[in-house]
Amino acid sequence: MKSKSVRYEQTTPVSAKPAAQKLRPLFWTIPSLLAVCAMAAAWFYTHDNQSRMTTAQQGGFFANSVVNTWRVQFDPSLNFSSTSLLPLGSTAEAMLENVYALLRQGERSTAVAQTEQLVTSFPHFQLGQLLFAELLNEGLAQPIDPKEIPGKETASGEDRYDELLLESNRRLNRPTIDTLKGLMPSNIISLSPQNPYVIAVDASKSRLYWFANKTVDPLKPRLELLLDTYVSVGQKGTGKLREGDGRTPLGVYFVNKNLKGQPLPDLYGAGALTLNYPNAIDVMRGQTGSGIWLHGTPSTQYARAPWATDGCVVMSNPEMDRLLSLKNLERTPVLIADKLEWVSSDRSVPDRDAFKKTLDQWIHDRQTSNLESLKTLYSPQYQRDGKGLSAWWPEIAATAQVTGHGGPVNLQSILQWKDTQDYIVVNVYNPNTPKGKVPQQLRMYWAKEGNQWQILYEGPV
Repeated sequence: MKSKSVRYEQTTPVSAKPAAQKLRPLFWTIPSLLAVCAMAAAWFYTHDNQSRMTTAQQGGFFANSVVNTWRVQFDPSLNFSSTSLLPLGSTAEAMLENVYALLRQGERSTAVAQTEQLVTSFPHFQLGQLLFAELLNEGLAQPIDPKEIPGKETASGEDRYDELLLESNRRLNRPTIDTLKGLMPSNIISLSPQNPYVIAVDASKSRLYWFANKTVDPLKPRLELLLDTYVSVGQKGTGKLREGDGRTPLGVYFVNKNLKGQPLPDLYGAGALTLNYPNAIDVMRGQTGSGIWLHGTPSTQYARAPWATDGCVVMSNPEMDRLLSLKNLERTPVLIADKLEWVSSDRSVPDRDAFKKTLDQWIHDRQTSNLESLKTLYSPQYQRDGKGLSAWWPEIAATAQVTGHGGPVNLQSILQWKDTQDYIVVNVYNPNTPKGKVPQQLRMYWAKEGNQWQILYEGPV
């Protein structure tokens, strides 16, 4: 998998074989490679390696080196710019990006110092360890060719090496925060100010975006990006269909529970947010499985490979811990897409305007107890808990006839999704309930059937 912004290429090493022969007893692991590189550290720090470096104008590092096994080339359009170390306490991802920025600017000694600080602060960050090994390897008089190290040819060793290279690609080949200003995922049609957060996952970029909701007018959502972080998804990719298929589901989901502080296996790291997979549409489509969570990493890992989970979305423990500390996370929308579509928050939304008329009719028909008109808004394919519309209509009608005493229906959110069909997920707060029952948070799934929007599912959150 090649990235537009960064590319790893194998080059022909010079005098690599004699050095590799000395390492025959070693197995291919990152720690063993680091040990070899450390033996040459004194030589590295006392010799001038500037002749092996490419300049910033040439757009990369290691590009002129005939002894390095791997090289990275940067897309010149990327804005890598740095000449100094980041302070202690910076995130691992910020340090990693700063290393690449320093290398692009030709600040190699500072880049090495930043990488050493990175692996010291985050010793379980395997990508950082690999980068440190590569930098030290570049300084050897006779660099080691990883192909010559016993164990590298094994499936597990080579696969892990490739996974780390892909992880590096995913971390670098992503939209920068500056390019996302004023944009939001196209799935968001309407948001109430009462929804404090929105989460969106772009599986193709291995990114999770966490937004604070700054909306004033629900029909003009405004989001502020709080966190943009690397994540891992299912080992078999996306598009979950059945239990145990190793895939991450795609669609609109919501946070059910915050499991911070609860006793969980080490697999879940700092904690977890559970999701409502399978949702109503998934159930109608016959999808199976459960236990899809956003969670942290095991204590021995800082991050997992881009495709490594059983279907969950996984991020580093420091960032997961930060998110779990936020309040009011329950019912937070979570959009999981193969590829997010970014749009301006000021855009016109024809689908929204057309759908809003239908939603307004649903609200009006309920408030006026116009059951004949109301029923036309429910699809013949309506389904809830395995039963169709005929079984549920008496309850829907009874609820619709309770009006006025609690106030108007309060719209919470409208989120759209398109795959094999167009559907819209609506959350509303209905204060008008039969005597003795508490007001309801309702969730509805609307599908476009022909030119008409109809309700496929309606039930309490």
